[in-house]
Amino acid sequence: MKLYLDYHNPETAVRMFKAFWSSFWNTCKGSKAVLTLEEDKLTRTGQQNKLFWVWMRVLGDFHGHHKNEMAEILQQSILGETSFVSNLDGSKIQRHERAKYLTVGEFQNFLEQIEIHAAEYGVRLPSEEEIESDR
Repeated sequence: MKLYLDYHNPETAVRMFKAFWSSFWNTCKGSKAVLTLEEDKLTRTGQQNKLFWVWMRVLGDFHGHHKNEMAEILQQSILGETSFVSNLDGSKIQRHERAKYLTVGEFQNFLEQIEIHAAEYGVRLPSEEEIESDR
């Protein structure tokens, strides 16, 4: 179970913790627990996410792909892949890098690379301001 807390809203955190604690013990079979606190690593902002998916739709339409396919293509071509050797059998394993693991700054760089890709094909991507004004 995970409980996300906000430093700037301590009253809600205390109230939520009490409910979280009760819920945990209602579903737990044991009588002991370990509580771990860790910093939440923001991987992209809501604005970055919204912009990314609008751009995937625009580029997908241009290239003849669904937005999810376009996201896969650009992640592979821009972020690349890593490989490692399995400790189990020595086989080489290749894994495509995923945008969901990028920090906010890394994701911004990823978006800039997508803009370069679009410019190479003459595709105009809407700006954040244009997307916000469409609401």
